[in-house]
Amino acid sequence: MQRIYRLTQRGSFSYIYNHGICRTTSRLSVYKVPAHNIKVGIVVGKKVGNSVVRSRVKRRIGERFRLLIPNIDPKNNFVIVARSACADATSEEINMDLICILKKFRVLSENEG
Repeated sequence: MQRIYRLTQRGSFSYIYNHGICRTTSRLSVYKVPAHNIKVGIVVGKKVGNSVVRSRVKRRIGERFRLLIPNIDPKNNFVIVARSACADATSEEINMDLICILKKFRVLSENEG
């Protein structure tokens, strides 16, 4: 994912956790808050697995979100939290979960999915 789309500051994550709306599936939790432009942060905790597994999950989520960016309303920031079931998920399952959650938020255009 390109650097311009990444959340990097701890304060940004805290703000989104405290003021954002959350939707979940069995593999992902996504927090959303209105903003001036689209940014995303990905969180994968130690319960998901060792560092190799966590990195793989983070890369998969980032790539799937990157492909959806052109179809997402750009006035929101997101934090995606991987749950432990995400370690065994395929990229397609992660993609379906992201699409499902983004449709619940009503930020995904209708031509996607």
